[in-house]
Amino acid sequence: MPVIGQDRPQVISLLPMGHFCLRRPTLLLHLKMETKPELSSHHRWTTGQKIAFRFFFLFLTLQIFTENFLGNLFGGTLFIWRLGEKIFVRPCLWLNDHIFHFKYIPQSWTTFSGSLHTIRDTVYLLLAFLVGGLWTIVDRKRANYNKLFYWFSRFLVVALSCIVFAYGIIKVFPVQMSPPSRMGLYTPVGDLSPFNLLWTTFGYGRPYQIFTGFFEALGAILVLFNRTRVAGLLFIIAVMINVIMLNYTYQIGVLVMSAYILLIAFFLLAPGLKQLVRFFLIQQPAVLQQNEYVPGKNVATILLKTLALLFIGTSFTLNILFAYNRYTKTENINRSREYSLVKNYIVNSDTLKLIENDTLCWRFWSERVADGKRFVTIATMKPGLYKTYAIERDTLKRTLSLHPFSGNDTASLNFSYRDINKINWCLSGTSGQKNIKVELERINPDTIMNLLKTKRTIIVFDDESDSE
Repeated sequence: MPVIGQDRPQVISLLPMGHFCLRRPTLLLHLKMETKPELSSHHRWTTGQKIAFRFFFLFLTLQIFTENFLGNLFGGTLFIWRLGEKIFVRPCLWLNDHIFHFKYIPQSWTTFSGSLHTIRDTVYLLLAFLVGGLWTIVDRKRANYNKLFYWFSRFLVVALSCIVFAYGIIKVFPVQMSPPSRMGLYTPVGDLSPFNLLWTTFGYGRPYQIFTGFFEALGAILVLFNRTRVAGLLFIIAVMINVIMLNYTYQIGVLVMSAYILLIAFFLLAPGLKQLVRFFLIQQPAVLQQNEYVPGKNVATILLKTLALLFIGTSFTLNILFAYNRYTKTENINRSREYSLVKNYIVNSDTLKLIENDTLCWRFWSERVADGKRFVTIATMKPGLYKTYAIERDTLKRTLSLHPFSGNDTASLNFSYRDINKINWCLSGTSGQKNIKVELERINPDTIMNLLKTKRTIIVFDDESDSE
């Protein structure tokens, strides 16, 4: 059953472990989603329930309409990201400059700015408390918010499903954490940032990345249907708690956003939380009754349902296409890669020793093709120090012209090249006032690095093949 529309009567019964239906038929969990087509309910909410609803209505709405949410709903559309930054970031920074005075360092990608999250969340909290307080004074006599809660919950279900699916599908197509680069593998673990350490680990562990993405996407789909919504929310809660712990442990910039996704899931699960705890932990009979208000079938309801389905379908489709296109592009680039290890680095006829952390001598040469152009990354003996160039190759004259990829570097390099044999080749040219000759050996990194040589197996017959 879709998200927005009239709910059908349904009863789902679960029996706790250790009890048999014939002997203890009373220990059942009934999830009743009864159809009550009246426009309102006479059930009166407590004062605390009304205050809490007003606060979460305001605060969660503000969070969903920021670029961190909206920018991920349609396949990483940069237009939405930039628009969100203009609408939401600038007012928050103005308030910070004049009131809060948190230390904000501008980032090229605001998602990873921790201080910006603090500034924005402070503004949103104050705004939610202020408007919520005024709302409480003006509307203090209202008995309940059953109607508003129904529609707000449907809105949150759509937003939650789309954002969780977006994060899940880029793991199913394992592109969120890319496989570790050969340059990254030469970097000592102690020199990695926590972020790069986690990304390298998950990038190498593709099966686990796909596994976690599958359950994210599954939870996103399950919450769209009344019969499976509770199961979907439990999936999302379990996955997001794991994500939050990873984000905190490795200090990933989206820690706060993942916490708000978890908060939305708990908000949607809140009406039945006590009954779930009673059933699963105390093993007492429990009944989940939802939807004290359900709208009648009319033109407005059908229109909202149609718009919701179009929104969800568009979001899912664009995110699938975004992940698939990024995956195929990455795979094509990886297949085009060619690696050469530097054997000798000769300057003005002097063969220099390849000493670790030397910033002059090269370590390896890595070519690839991207968007129809060929590039090379030259890594030095100092881990993490490398430059990328666009290559112009003249196969008749057997020359290479290297043009810096970075706009800050304008010095091009020109070399002649020749093959010594099928494996070895060399470059000759000048850099500044020095004559350079580089002797290289074509390699397959998968055959020389223990990490890449390791084959994943379940049943092992030969230990020697897995050890060095």
